[in-house]
Amino acid sequence: MRKTLLILLLFTLSEAKELFTEKLILEYFTESNPFYYETIAKQQRLQNRDMYYRGDLDYETFMKYDYKAYPSSEGEFIDVGMKKPFENGIEASLSYRKAEGEQEYNNIKTGDEGEVLLGVKLPLVSLLRDTNQRKLNIHTAGLENNILDYHSKDNLRTLYFNVLLEYAKVLYTKSIIELQEELLYKAQQRKEIIQNKISVGSLATISLVEAKQQIINREQALLNSINDHTAAMENFLQYLDISKERFENTYELSHIHSLDFEPLDLDSLMDDAMENRYDLKQFDIKLQQLSLKQKQTSLLNYPKVDLSMYGVHDFEYDDGYKVSLDINFPLQRRKYDAANIENRKHILENQMAKEKALTLIRTNLKNIVNAFRIFSKNFQSSQEEITLLEQLEKAENTRYVLGSSNLFILNQREMLTLKVKKKALYYKYKLYILEKEAHYETGSLSGVY
Repeated sequence: MRKTLLILLLFTLSEAKELFTEKLILEYFTESNPFYYETIAKQQRLQNRDMYYRGDLDYETFMKYDYKAYPSSEGEFIDVGMKKPFENGIEASLSYRKAEGEQEYNNIKTGDEGEVLLGVKLPLVSLLRDTNQRKLNIHTAGLENNILDYHSKDNLRTLYFNVLLEYAKVLYTKSIIELQEELLYKAQQRKEIIQNKISVGSLATISLVEAKQQIINREQALLNSINDHTAAMENFLQYLDISKERFENTYELSHIHSLDFEPLDLDSLMDDAMENRYDLKQFDIKLQQLSLKQKQTSLLNYPKVDLSMYGVHDFEYDDGYKVSLDINFPLQRRKYDAANIENRKHILENQMAKEKALTLIRTNLKNIVNAFRIFSKNFQSSQEEITLLEQLEKAENTRYVLGSSNLFILNQREMLTLKVKKKALYYKYKLYILEKEAHYETGSLSGVY
């Protein structure tokens, strides 16, 4: 006997299903899920953009070889070396060169063993202003990575919200099925009572026809509800990338009545939005990018001054050096004026876009909070209405049993009770949706990040 009980217990445990909650949705957001991968695809594709621009700081090798045999002159020139650019704009170089014969273009003369050069190029204005094109590209790309990360998280916020909408629809349609099954059961039980009464001659045969008609009608309504639930399940499970069979073998759905809600406060929600909305943070990062660009633009307002210094060691003629200063300054500065205006307008555009986004968020949250309050009141009143209707239905059923009522009126009572119960379920469903919409607007859907 004990062995049998143990086997039954083990069988029951093996068949136990996990209660599916919305938190489990996140476990199916993996890179093998096409719906999830779409949210991070752009980030995955462009995440090495900063590495691309850091390639401007890679070591470079160079080589130049000239040989000439003109009617009046002959010469050969070799120059081979390595350069290293730095983020601050400085460039260092180390090279070896050798010149033989006449060098009319570069005017270089070396010993038979050539010479070694160590040089450095300093962009003086860029160093003083602490900006250059390489530095701008690298830092801008780094900030762009942050934007891509925020973009992916914002996409994930939207995906999770859409899945929760489908999940809520699954729970809602499941509850509708339960109501239809309950109503059908009542009609089936009543049919058995009517058959018994007809068999003893206390009720006319026509009563059975009406009872059968009610059963058929309720069976049709149940099938329609099952169809709605099946469609909702398929729409939901596509986001999880899991089959219906596997889901049903693994999980058990919770009941929509088990969902609880906290009151929504507009000021608290706005604070959450300012803290959590990644699309709002993107505006701040974009502003940092524009500030870097404006800093680089300011170089157009100054002369371009490059100081180059070279130390030379010739294996035959000893040491030497060379210093050169290149200055370039456009007199009209129209490039600076145009770029400066464009940058300032772009900064203003970014600021106004953020203000617009905040206004839209506040408006949406106001509407959500107002709707949540109304649906909460309607749900509470519908619960009271259901209690009253169930009392009336019970009384009508008693009158029917006693013969003072008829099946048509009792059916009307039951259908009215069903209608209000469906209405209450809809209110519960809407409250769940509105709560998720509120957290979606604030960017604080629990557990997404």
